[in-house]
Amino acid sequence: MKIITRVGWMGLVLLGMMVYGVAPAVGSGLEEGKKLYEERRCGMCHAIGGQGGKVGPDLADVGTKRDGDWLKKFLKDPKGTVTGAKMMPVKATEQELTALVEYLLSLKK
Repeated sequence: MKIITRVGWMGLVLLGMMVYGVAPAVGSGLEEGKKLYEERRCGMCHAIGGQGGKVGPDLADVGTKRDGDWLKKFLKDPKGTVTGAKMMPVKATEQELTALVEYLLSLKK
């Protein structure tokens, strides 16, 4: 009988998780964040690469300008984070905010 190494066992466990749909899909937070951006109609005020509204800033390169902690803080309390901000707080769960931030961080011209 062969002895399966730890790496071999881990591979088998991960394969089983994928077969039974337990393992999260790679990039799922990113996809969920994009979906939330669209569902919450963020594009009514914000543009990405010229597509969308003009009330808020274009977010095409927000991922190069801000970090995740700042974005999460801003989304929860825009007016408390930036004086004069017109945006309302994003009402979302922590998981949703994390996904939205992941999507925003991916935006790099």
